[in-house]
Amino acid sequence: MQPSLIALQELEWISLLRAERSKGKSIAQIAREIGMARPSVSMLISGTYPARSLDLVTRKHGADVMRLYRDQMMCPHLNRGISTERCRELASAPQSTSSPEKMRQWVACRRCPLNPTKQDDPNGQAS
Repeated sequence: MQPSLIALQELEWISLLRAERSKGKSIAQIAREIGMARPSVSMLISGTYPARSLDLVTRKHGADVMRLYRDQMMCPHLNRGISTERCRELASAPQSTSSPEKMRQWVACRRCPLNPTKQDDPNGQAS
């Protein structure tokens, strides 16, 4: 039985793939640039990627697409691209108990493998 095709939500990094295609780049060229299989790029661009969720492919390739085509980082918590400076601001922000969303962001930053404050510290601890 073939997996059913899902309607893809419009993720920012997939929009960037479509934009690169509309600029005239071939699907094979885009695939080489991001290190992804050409058929997968083709299905993502056309909206026919056969998966129940795009979480795995987003974790694996979303950050590369954002970095290459927009010079941004892919924030796993926000599920969109943010500047390196904004990432650093969020990661180094003090713990906030005044806002549930700020608290969720703070917790997510502490667990994030892309946290720049962890990369600055040789012990891998956020400051």
